[in-house]
Amino acid sequence: MLEAPLSQGAGKLSVDDTVWRITGPDLSAGTKIRVTEIDGARLVVEAADETAEA
Repeated sequence: MLEAPLSQGAGKLSVDDTVWRITGPDLSAGTKIRVTEIDGARLVVEAADETAEA
């Protein structure tokens, strides 16, 4: 879940004790996301489709 908005295609995401640079579409804080690709030290994300969760 995004703690801060993803703006102009870039942002940061904390996972455990690591802060990752993320890229993807502009999304609001609180949006559930899914990692679609790892590009070096950057994660590519998109909004998670909650209907696909089991």
